[in-house]
Amino acid sequence: MVGGAVVNALAFSGSNYLFSMFNAKAADEERVRHDKALEEFQNAQAEYSRRRQLRLDYLNEQLRKEHDAAQALEDVDDAMRAYWEVTGGDLKKMKDVPEDGLEPALSDYYEPSAHQQSCEIAFIIGGIGLVGFAASRLL
Repeated sequence: MVGGAVVNALAFSGSNYLFSMFNAKAADEERVRHDKALEEFQNAQAEYSRRRQLRLDYLNEQLRKEHDAAQALEDVDDAMRAYWEVTGGDLKKMKDVPEDGLEPALSDYYEPSAHQQSCEIAFIIGGIGLVGFAASRLL
């Protein structure tokens, strides 16, 4: 068993050696073509990395500017509040006015009845059934 493996290994390596001797010129051409392709790949990879880094730098710069703008807006808000207080603004009145509130929604004022909900569900199920039936008839 071991002898068979050794014979196979010698036959394989010997045939490769003989093949390379017969086609030495083709092997050199293939090596040159491979090396050229590898060099082009490395150049493309370097260019991709450079462009990717430029894009990441740009995105980071935009995020930094966005953060600075948000900070400046908060600073202006604080400055206007301080100016308002200094020029005679009434802090009690300002606290009575909410800064932000929830936007009114229809669900705050109206809730459909159980009958309305069951009719809507029946309409949806019927529509899906009709579309499925029509699709099966077309196929």
